[in-house]
Amino acid sequence: MIKKSKVAFEKRASKLAYFIVLPIFLYHFLLVIVPSFNTVYGSFTEWSGIGKKHFIGVQNFVRLFHDVEFYQALLNNLKWMMVFLTIPIILGFVIGYFLSKIKKGQIIYRTIYFLPYVISAAIAGKIFATFYNPYFGINVIFERLNLDFIARDWLAPKNALLSVALVDNWHWWGFVLVIFMSGLQQIDPALYEVADVEGANTLEKMRYVTIPCIKNTIIFIITSTMVWSIGTFEYVWVMTKGGAGSELLSTMLYKNSLFKYQAGYASAIAVVQAILSFAILGIFAIIRRRGED
Repeated sequence: MIKKSKVAFEKRASKLAYFIVLPIFLYHFLLVIVPSFNTVYGSFTEWSGIGKKHFIGVQNFVRLFHDVEFYQALLNNLKWMMVFLTIPIILGFVIGYFLSKIKKGQIIYRTIYFLPYVISAAIAGKIFATFYNPYFGINVIFERLNLDFIARDWLAPKNALLSVALVDNWHWWGFVLVIFMSGLQQIDPALYEVADVEGANTLEKMRYVTIPCIKNTIIFIITSTMVWSIGTFEYVWVMTKGGAGSELLSTMLYKNSLFKYQAGYASAIAVVQAILSFAILGIFAIIRRRGED
């Protein structure tokens, strides 16, 4: 009797689990899986974004790989990635390391540093675009401090990419900081005590204790940063509309899809972005697996 009741309970629990998971699955299926397959199919078609799709094979990809704008946008994405793999990660790790040693007020500091990550990109982008205006904003400050040689047209083609990347760095590094702190706080304090007994200084403890213990955290942050850099869009679009010198794959995709009515070609760009992102994820998954072995 007890066994039958247990089996009946497990069946009800199983049905309840399916009932709870089903809406999430449908949401994911309709808003992620179906559009993804539609994008892949669209990349093999000539399509304006409305009306019928005309299958043209790999012509969009052939055109893409012969498009000078594509290679320039890809190069800009790689430059963007290099900036993101240095400034936010170094700042996030160093400040996260020292914040993890603070006993009082740690939550307050962490909240303040994380705040830029939750601010709307549209609002922050407009504010920083005003700061970068060559006729007022930070240029006026530099001139009053007799630092005229620093003042420049920050959003001019030769300066725009780095200027916008620095703004996005301001947004991204708070996220990196919080992830680093979560990894740092999981390190066993006994390891540092042993290092102290052995006479290790701060740099030696960081090299031989801290970094090895948060290796998986570092891999996660580097992977996330690289994938983010491939698909970044908001700040560039808000501040420069992907103008000369700051065109990225995402802004190129957006323009072709919504302004040039070349949704099939835009889909091909999206597929290339996805392939690059999955390649990055795959490479770091292999690195992590080998590290565990």
